[in-house]
This record gives sequence, C-alpha cells and structure tokens, in this order.
Amino acid sequence: MRILMRNTVFKTAALAALFSCVLMLAGAFSGITTSVHATTASEVGTDRDKLEEFVKAAIDEYYIKNLVKGCDYSKITVDIPAPGTLVSDLIDTQYPNFLNMSAEEIRPLIGLFSTLRLTREDMEAGCDFTHRFEEVFGRGEGDWNSGNIYLFIMDGNGKMLYHGANQASEGLVVEAIDRGDRDVGKLITDEAATPTDRIVEYCWDDPTVDGDDVPNANSMMAPGFSWKISYVVDPFEDLGAPALSGSPGVIFGSGIYPKSGEPIPPGCEIVTDMEETMEEMEEEMEEEMEETMEEMEEAEEVEDVVEEAVDSVSGGGCAIAAGSDSTPRNDALNLLLIVSALFFTVSFGNRAVGRRNGSSS
Repeated sequence: MRILMRNTVFKTAALAALFSCVLMLAGAFSGITTSVHATTASEVGTDRDKLEEFVKAAIDEYYIKNLVKGCDYSKITVDIPAPGTLVSDLIDTQYPNFLNMSAEEIRPLIGLFSTLRLTREDMEAGCDFTHRFEEVFGRGEGDWNSGNIYLFIMDGNGKMLYHGANQASEGLVVEAIDRGDRDVGKLITDEAATPTDRIVEYCWDDPTVDGDDVPNANSMMAPGFSWKISYVVDPFEDLGAPALSGSPGVIFGSGIYPKSGEPIPPGCEIVTDMEETMEEMEEEMEEEMEETMEEMEEAEEVEDVVEEAVDSVSGGGCAIAAGSDSTPRNDALNLLLIVSALFFTVSFGNRAVGRRNGSSS
C-alpha cells in the first residue's frame, strides 16, 4: 500500500514537472505572448496598433473563451510521458483552475498542442470545431462592429464566413478588383499566409461615408475607393496551434480608413464624411463672423469717439481758428489727435473688411 502511494505521488510529481518543462519550451519557441487584447471596435479609430489588438481580441474570444475552454480534455490523449496519457491529467496537475483562467493566461498553453504533437483529428475527439461565428460575435452595433470598424472572417480560399457589417456577403468568395487593379481577395489570403507584417492596403467602401462608392460597380469591382488598411492573420498561426489538416484554413481580419497620411495606394482616395466636413466649415465660418462683428463694433466705437472729438474741438464750427482759449499750439495738438483717430479708424475698418473678404473666398 505504501509502495502504491509512493508510485502515485511520484507519477503526479513527474507529470507536473514534465508539464512545466513542456510549458517552458512552448513559451520559448512558440513566440506566444501574454499581452492583453481587450480592444473593442469603438476604440480602434484609425490606430494601427489598436486594429491589431482588436483582431487578436476576436481570436481570443472565439478560440480561447468559446472553443479551448469548451473542450473535453479527458477524451484527448497523447503519448507523453506514456501512450494514452490524458491531456486533462496534464492540465489538472499544473492548472486545476483552468476554466477560470483568462484568455491571456491560457494563450501560452495553446503552444502545448503542437509540442505534444496533437493534430486536428486528436483535438476533434474532445473539441467542437463547428463554425458558429455569429453566435459569438453577434450582429449589429457592439464590441465587434462600430461605425466603419468591423470584424470579418474568411477561409483560405477567400470565402466569407462572417462579416460584421454585411451579412449578405457571407458564403460568397471575395472576387473584387479595386481601382488600383488589385485583387482584394487574393491580397488578403496571400498576406494571411505569411508570418510577417499581415497588413494589406486597398480601395474599399467606407460604410460611414457617402460618395465613395464606385459608379456602375459590377460584382467584380471593389465597391468603393476609400483607402483601407487591414490587419489579417491566420488565428492558428497567431495562437501557435497546429495547422488544421483537411481544412481550407481561417483568416481573421479588420480594417481602418485613414483620414490622412502617405503614401496612398494608387486608385484610392482619402474620403471624409461630407456632413462632418460641412459642420466643421460652418463652425469655422461662425467663428470668423463673430470675430468680424466684434472688430466692426470696435471700429464703430472709434468712429463715435472721433466725431465727439471733432465736435468738442470745433464747437460745431471752426473753433480751431478762433476762441478765447485757442492757441496755435493747442489747435495743432487737437488737429493731430483728430487726424490720428481718423487714420486709426480707416485702417481698422479696412482690416475688418479684409477679414470678411478672406473668409468668403
């Protein structure tokens, strides 16, 4: 009995030690990080870093929170440390609180699947790989679709599996040539297959902007000419998981519409929302008018002062040349003041008129 207990303790300790070693190797060689990916669609704006975080947050949401945590690892076996070892035993020895761990904490464990030589077939014994993107990401405005930022998911052949802004495109293969003669679907699938960059640029329709549609567009043309930058990635490449044999693959992506910057891809344009542009112009015009009115009121006040000065000096007539208190020196000083005031009035009035003319050009 004592020998059996010792063997059990030894086996448990051995599994824990082995799992720790495998975990260290997976972390060292898989390139997996534990950075936080909590960005929602409304937080992306035109920030490329936020765009990447948004796509990776979607990968975490679907594959870790809804798939990895939902697997029954007691049905999955590996040959390490012995044939028939349950993956659930390996996990329980090191992470008994696995189901309550965050996506960031679980991400490094995904690399274990390749380290333990698990295949798609092995995982299918305890995991449900049925695509149900709509159930996870939903429809309409929310964390995965806000304004002109939305999540899209394709397979490796360019077939749209999920589109946050255009459900009608789901099930169709993306075959669209933009105004720069770029095959957008092929551009995305080719880039997603590479382990670097993962950024593609092309012309597309911005759903929040009127006037960027391609006139007389047919099914083979990209629907718009707004400059779009997308981040696209194979989620299994990102997670360090094994390739899905017998599957066309999956691509997660999303894009931003820059409002400034260079260089713009040939055929694309930076298109802004006309309503926002008109509102900005109206605000600027109102500010200019307020400044002009203030200057005109100041000019009128100066004119009133000059008139009062003329009346007080002349007495309504020609008191400069006559009067008991009038002297050549006082008359000259008064005349200088009047001329200076008149000069200031004219120049100030001209500046106000100039500002009005400038604001209307």
